[in-house]
Amino acid sequence: MTSIGLSLPRVHFNVDPGRAVHALLARWQRARRLAETRRTLAQMDDHMLADLGVSRAQAYFEVDEARHRDLR
Repeated sequence: MTSIGLSLPRVHFNVDPGRAVHALLARWQRARRLAETRRTLAQMDDHMLADLGVSRAQAYFEVDEARHRDLR
């Protein structure tokens, strides 16, 4: 019986593990802040938001835009 050997190319990643962990942590912290901001906005009534100069829809839109920018 003949065996066929496969050789796969070696892949080397030029990523510093410490830097990758730092980037992941920074992204996680940003996501937490955005979630906290959204919860805070949800607790505000429309008059409080108007005092800030934004509507509820505008406030949520900005939070969502920030989240989508982070995911790109």
